[in-house]
Amino acid sequence: MDLDNKPKAFQDISAVEGSIDGALGESTHIDSKAQKKLLLKLDLYLAPIITLIFLCAYLDRSNIGNAQAAGMGKDLGLIGNQYGNAVTLFYVFYVAGEIPSTILMKKLRPNRMIPALVFCWSVVLIGTGFMHNAQQLYASRLLLGLFESAMFPCLALYLSTFYMPQEQALRISYLFVSAALSGAFGGLFAFALLKMDGVQGLEGWRWLFIVEGCLSVLVAFVVYFLLPNDFETARFLSAEDKELMRARMAMNARYNGAPEFDWKEVRKAFRDPKLYISCWCQFMADICSFGLSTFMPTIIRGFGYGTVETQLLTVPVYIWASIAYMLVSWSSDRFQKRAFFMVPGALLTAVGYAVQLGVPQAQRGALYFSIFLIAPGIYIIVGLNAAWLLNSHAGYHKRATAVGTNQAFGNSAGVVVGQIFAKRVNGKYVTGLSVSLGAVLLALLGHVALWAYMRHQNKKRDAMSEKERKRLISAGKDGDYHPDYRYAL
Repeated sequence: MDLDNKPKAFQDISAVEGSIDGALGESTHIDSKAQKKLLLKLDLYLAPIITLIFLCAYLDRSNIGNAQAAGMGKDLGLIGNQYGNAVTLFYVFYVAGEIPSTILMKKLRPNRMIPALVFCWSVVLIGTGFMHNAQQLYASRLLLGLFESAMFPCLALYLSTFYMPQEQALRISYLFVSAALSGAFGGLFAFALLKMDGVQGLEGWRWLFIVEGCLSVLVAFVVYFLLPNDFETARFLSAEDKELMRARMAMNARYNGAPEFDWKEVRKAFRDPKLYISCWCQFMADICSFGLSTFMPTIIRGFGYGTVETQLLTVPVYIWASIAYMLVSWSSDRFQKRAFFMVPGALLTAVGYAVQLGVPQAQRGALYFSIFLIAPGIYIIVGLNAAWLLNSHAGYHKRATAVGTNQAFGNSAGVVVGQIFAKRVNGKYVTGLSVSLGAVLLALLGHVALWAYMRHQNKKRDAMSEKERKRLISAGKDGDYHPDYRYAL
């Protein structure tokens, strides 16, 4: 296999044995079999923890859709678009907290910061089960957004400290698969817990919040004891495993920048045009994602199904979406292609929205099938865009700033979603579905633009003379601006 034909920053070291220059200049040997065993160990330990955390986060934020379908709005006396306003308010503090959280995570230590936030939002969720009016619902959504704001950007950044760039799309998929599974579990939990209607004088939707909040408290304690701060403190790794991890990290040491915080890295992120193209794509994709996760139960119920049928019919959609996304993310890492999979995913989602808008409400079979077209494409474009961002920014603090900014821009779409799905026309959320169709097509244009920009940068560096390369290195070009760095496309 000729490694020279692969982008230097993304050579698939799992497929070969070789040697690399260590951090101190010595030659370090990489054994492919040992590395495969290491990756398996990392996956078996980290994946369940990370998936469980984000499963709880997404379940606890999106269960409001199941609660609304089960009568929450009527019991709280919600009028007009107060439900949509509650959905919107979640994202106020959620967006504001993402950039600071990623910058501070290293200092606060992930093994302390993450379980503390899980515990805080769990307490808020339990309290939500005892609210009695719209104002209390608003307060609970604001606090829930504040405590959940760090989860995705920090977990994505955390995974990037264990895995190489060419391994990250599959691992980021753990987060999005857990989000998809939260939809499936949310439907099943709702189906089960709504049967508690009347127990202790509480409506079934209240038990939905209370029980899920109690389970999340338990998860917070589990995460506190099991989540390692980094690979050096990971008790599940042997001394040999840690030595191999150091060798893997040394492969990209020249791109990692200084370990201590530097405002220069933050400024580099904000001056990088790649970041803003990625933010554009994330914002547009998240309009679709949040619309799906929050309003799918009420959309399906609008087809003429009852409350129980509605909860159960959400389950196969999310299971299908998670399977499809896992396969695509694995293929994306395997072939080191991002836009190649994202563009078809966006087109598939666009077709699903077109069916939703064009098919009469009476043809509920076709409308239900269209959701199976919408869901996997959304997870593909949202998830791979996040992985693509991680691959496109180095070192650590530039990447941390980029991830936080990307998620802040993307999640501000939640403010839009709560308004565009405010009312139905002839049984359909025409405005919400139309805006979502336009958004996914605009995201597609962003994917193509980002691919073209980074392809141009790779070609420019490929054509660079050795003299120019050395001049740029001497001038301090580091991170993803290093002349040897190549972007995944």
